[in-house]
Amino acid sequence: MAFLISKKRSISIPKNPYICLKEKTVMVQYLLREPKSAVEKPALILLLHGYGSNEQDLFSFADELPDDAYIISLRAVRNHPTGGFAWYDLNFSKGARMQDINQAVEAQHIILQFIEQIKSQYFFDEKEVSLVGFSQGAILSFSLALHHPQKFKKVLCLSGYPDPELLKDVNMGADFSCLEFFFSHGKEDPVIPIEWSRQFKAVCEELDIDYEYHEYDEGHGINAENYYDLLNFLN
Repeated sequence: MAFLISKKRSISIPKNPYICLKEKTVMVQYLLREPKSAVEKPALILLLHGYGSNEQDLFSFADELPDDAYIISLRAVRNHPTGGFAWYDLNFSKGARMQDINQAVEAQHIILQFIEQIKSQYFFDEKEVSLVGFSQGAILSFSLALHHPQKFKKVLCLSGYPDPELLKDVNMGADFSCLEFFFSHGKEDPVIPIEWSRQFKAVCEELDIDYEYHEYDEGHGINAENYYDLLNFLN
């Protein structure tokens, strides 16, 4: 697939540049916070927002993330009817939530290609790439990390779950020793049942993956306790 990059400036956050990456009819934009401290090879923390949101959502706490890292918040690749964006479409027409698995796989490919392409622009440490995903972004983070365990280090999945359809071709014999998972869920989440998130504990134990799991008195969101726990994990 061919990707063309053009550099632009964010209007809403004027001192944070973003670029557009085009693949056929798909455009990905991002917000950037550069490292605050001088290090030879900064880490990279990639933020993946949820269904119907945008790149400014998780970027709202970018200044609290590690000083020695590039913080990049991606905008999802598909328009949402409410004016936000989605990584893949959901269909509620038959009374159940149906998702487009092909689009979800494509979204992961675009994210991986994005990381590859920015290597020449931001000289980050390829062994220090972490993911922070919320909801739909968390679902993709579970899948990206398990399919490509050598590409990521810390993986934070907030109010999401490991989707069996996306994980059915994961190589269970791969080396997952580089991965560290933080996954969390609200006890009163009306969008994604907490049981779906809890099931990943057994997966981590089976594959001997380091992990932290937290539950909070919260719905489908991030409360203060969750926020400080994820900051402690990253720092």
